[in-house]
Amino acid sequence: MGTRLNCITNNTLKNLMKNVYLALGLIAILGVTVTAFLWSSNSSPTEGSLVSKNIEEKVYVALEGEGKVAVVNPIDSRVMSTIDLSRKEGEETIRYMAHNVQVAPDGKNVLVTANVEEHMEMENGAMSGESPTSHGQNFDELIIIDPLQDVITQRIPIDTDSHLAHVVLTPDSTTAFVTLQEKGKIYSVDLASGNVLSKIDLGEKSGPHGLRITPDGSEMFIALLDGNALAVLNTKTGDIRKIALPGAAVQTAVTPDGAYAFSSVYDAKQIMWLDRQSDEQGLIALPNESRGPVQLYPTPDSKYLYVADQGYYFDQPTSNVVYRIDIARKTVDKTIVAGAAPHGVVVNAAGTRAYVTNLLSDDLTIIDTNTNQEITRIPVGDMPNGVSVWTAKSGGTP
Repeated sequence: MGTRLNCITNNTLKNLMKNVYLALGLIAILGVTVTAFLWSSNSSPTEGSLVSKNIEEKVYVALEGEGKVAVVNPIDSRVMSTIDLSRKEGEETIRYMAHNVQVAPDGKNVLVTANVEEHMEMENGAMSGESPTSHGQNFDELIIIDPLQDVITQRIPIDTDSHLAHVVLTPDSTTAFVTLQEKGKIYSVDLASGNVLSKIDLGEKSGPHGLRITPDGSEMFIALLDGNALAVLNTKTGDIRKIALPGAAVQTAVTPDGAYAFSSVYDAKQIMWLDRQSDEQGLIALPNESRGPVQLYPTPDSKYLYVADQGYYFDQPTSNVVYRIDIARKTVDKTIVAGAAPHGVVVNAAGTRAYVTNLLSDDLTIIDTNTNQEITRIPVGDMPNGVSVWTAKSGGTP
């Protein structure tokens, strides 16, 4: 698998796992094959101007296996539309794998990390990549979507062979930071001009993956997948310090009140916490049944942290649960059954719902945060990865 978290070492295993869910998936998919579109009065379908009317909340899901982004209406549990990330270059179609998606804090843009698709072939039981179209000459891109029309408005070339992992934005939504996992770097990008402003080097074999920024924008917390560390970047001075972890860090989180930062530690099956005021640090052990935590996300009141326990990567057994952590007590207080291999997780701005992408069952779990139970599961497409929420009144989730 190398350092790429999205490249699976055993394709046969994935196919076997997905077959388990095929029968239920086919039945559920029938319910969403007909999608309803509301067009603005001054637009036509040929103009590609899809306008969401009277929709208070939408969930964006990166479909890594399809190179698309699914737009979900959680109120009536349906996929409203899918956005194809491919582009034409002469007679050739360049396809991209959608890894992560992030709604800007002001709700005006949706950003997607899109990596040039590779043909994957099995060689002696392991995956090897070979590009269909001069992979080294095509740039991995940061793609911007207009959430009012759900169409691509801008494509920003970042670098080649970089595996763009996650993206976050400054609180004012003007600057994006994107991790280049293969390059060991973070690029900052000015969204207005599309220019790369800076390149931050995190060192060889660091493998930066997930990242989050504090509410005031002063610090950024980066999960170093290969470096087994949490990197803390001072966005004002550029200074970086690294906190060693007992395993691979996949994603980070920061509470909305700015008091705590967290990192998932996949192979150790723990969650690292950092008190930002005192700099006190510690580890929260997940239950013995944990298969390996991936993404994590706090509630708006900064009281709880939802953790997607995926497993599956690095030859681990596959999980089907989401844990809730009581932040004050620093312990798991809820275990919630979801789909196969829960990967991405986000909590809406109201704090009433948690949305979880299930990598292997190809669906989106909706959790009622009052009862902490799954209330529905929506088929969305192949290998749903990153997830983010757009709200009409308060913009996006940071």
